[in-house]
Amino acid sequence: MGRSKSRRAGLIVLAIVAVIAIHDFAVPHGRGFAARGALFVIDEYRAHVSPHLRGRITCRFQPTCSAYGRAAIAKYGFAKGAAKTAWRIARCGPWTSQGTVDRP
Repeated sequence: MGRSKSRRAGLIVLAIVAVIAIHDFAVPHGRGFAARGALFVIDEYRAHVSPHLRGRITCRFQPTCSAYGRAAIAKYGFAKGAAKTAWRIARCGPWTSQGTVDRP
């Protein structure tokens, strides 16, 4: 009996994920549930975490990685925007000169 309930719960979760995925592919870039969630998280980071890091950490790119991520997700949607943002963060290091301009 426990196996039947867990199977049913798994199917419900799968159905919800499928509906969200279909919705995200059907709406314009940056308007899906995943994109809006990611934009919310970036906005919260910029409002609450980033101010505490000023003076300790400086971004090597212009615009900053959080601004780039927000613009990329809004422009390309969650999947492509998040991949572009991850690639941008991976390129950040001492080999990147300070003030490098990289637009989404």
